[in-house]
Amino acid sequence: MLDKALPHGHDHMVRRLEAFSDIVIAFSLSELAFSLHVPSSASDLLTHPNGYLAFAASFAVVCSIWWLHNRLFAHFFVADTLSIVLNFALLAAIVMVTFALQLFFRFEGEPIVAAAYAFSLGLMYGLIAILYAKGLRDERITVSDELRREATRRSRRLGVVAVVLLGSLFAYRLGSQTMEYCWLAMLPAIAALRIAERNRTA
Repeated sequence: MLDKALPHGHDHMVRRLEAFSDIVIAFSLSELAFSLHVPSSASDLLTHPNGYLAFAASFAVVCSIWWLHNRLFAHFFVADTLSIVLNFALLAAIVMVTFALQLFFRFEGEPIVAAAYAFSLGLMYGLIAILYAKGLRDERITVSDELRREATRRSRRLGVVAVVLLGSLFAYRLGSQTMEYCWLAMLPAIAALRIAERNRTA
C-alpha cells in the first residue's frame, strides 16, 4: 500500500509500466518458442536434448520473473525515475535471455555462449533483486510485516542467484562446462541462506 506522498498520476504510470512490461515478457516467451527448430530426425530429440532442456528452463525462468514482477508491482514498486530506469533495464535483460538462448541453439558448447547466458540471467535476477530491495527501503510504502519479511527473503535469494551467475563469468577461460558447474553453487548457497533465515527467526 502506498501513502499520500506520491505525485499525482502515479497510479496511472504504474499501470502503464505494468502493461508495457507484460507485453515485453509475453513477446520474450513467444521468441523463445520461435527459437526452437525441428530436428532432422526424431532420434535427435534424444541424442541432442540440451537445446530443448535450455528452452524449457528459460521458459520457466521467464514465467517466474513475470510472477516476481507481478508481486513487485503489487506491493513494492514506486514509479520514480530510478525505479522506471531499473524496470526498463530488467525488461532488456529478459529480452537478452531470449537472444542468449538463440545463441545456445546455434553455437552449443562455446564458452562465449555460456557467458552470454549467465550474464543475461544474472543481470535479470540482480535487477529484480535491486528493485525489491529499493521498494523495501522506501518509506512511502506501507505493507504488513509478513509481506515485508517475505520480500526480504525473496530479494536475498534473487541476489544470491545473480551473484553466482555473474561470478561464473570468471571461469570463462576454463570453458563452458566449468561455468555450468559453477551455476550449481547457487543450490547450496540458497540452502545456507534458508538455514540462516530460520535460525534468525527462531
